[in-house]
Amino acid sequence: MKMMLKTASRAIAICFLACNVIACNSNDSNNTLVVYVSADDKIAREVFNAYTEKTGVAVEWVGDTELTKTTALVQRLKREKNNPIADVFWSSEVLGTIQLADDGVLADCKQESLKEWPKNYRDEEYRWFGFSPRARVIAYDPEKIAKEELPLYWWEYGEAVMADPRFGTTLTHVSVMAEYPSEAEALFVSMEKRPLLGGNSATVQAVVDGSARYGMTDSDDVHAAIARGDSIAMHFPRHHAGSGGGTLLIPNTVAIVKHCDHPQLAEDFVIFLLSDEVATLLAKSTSHNIPIQPTVQAMFPELIVEDPLQVNFGTAASSSERQVSSVMEMLSQ
Repeated sequence: MKMMLKTASRAIAICFLACNVIACNSNDSNNTLVVYVSADDKIAREVFNAYTEKTGVAVEWVGDTELTKTTALVQRLKREKNNPIADVFWSSEVLGTIQLADDGVLADCKQESLKEWPKNYRDEEYRWFGFSPRARVIAYDPEKIAKEELPLYWWEYGEAVMADPRFGTTLTHVSVMAEYPSEAEALFVSMEKRPLLGGNSATVQAVVDGSARYGMTDSDDVHAAIARGDSIAMHFPRHHAGSGGGTLLIPNTVAIVKHCDHPQLAEDFVIFLLSDEVATLLAKSTSHNIPIQPTVQAMFPELIVEDPLQVNFGTAASSSERQVSSVMEMLSQ
């Protein structure tokens, strides 16, 4: 009965999200991988197509919306914990993945080739791995504001707009800011009653159309606007004056879902996603993700952030709910 229910659930999910299926082989379910992914659709398609071309393994995938990036998929994975549909979770941020690991939703992956993955980009128990981060930046119009006029610290951007902090990378950034309570409070109180926007791309657009002076967003959204020919640039404010107080880098993360149907395919896909090949593809893409592998970094020196913020994402995840609730209260006063 459990197997019948699981098969039915899988069929419903795949049929309902047929528009997101990049490859399908219904006659060979053992050669098909199911991935939940919150990365942008265009980027995900490029990676999945490369994987299928390289391995012959089809990928059925379920995406998320710009507004609820990652959060909806995290909740879905929690609901499906005892009857999983997905084999792999590829997230465009990290806190939700940490929460899934803590809730027992994710399996470990202790492949020899991954044991040397940087400690600040993986779980201690190898339940998730971070890769190809984006930077949190301030978007501004260089035709209206000279670079020399830009404030040095995040806490000085009370004029900025941002996406809803309950979702996506904005949630991650707000949660990290819990490490600096007095500065964060000053920032968000100064932003009170300013409307929250429907995602990072909408935040960039507000700067482009002149309705906002500054936008708190991700580097990939600024890169996309630049590619469209918009008058937009990005600035990298610091979080504190000391060493390691610079730019917050938010990695993509990948993890295997515990008790998934295709654990070996899932493991192979994790290794592929962490490869130099994918890091190069993501760096070349319109997203211009930042490679963490030295060999790939050497190919894209213009993307490297010299002064990244030293951050404990585990601490940020544990304080996230409390911090976001506090920020929402400050914004509404």
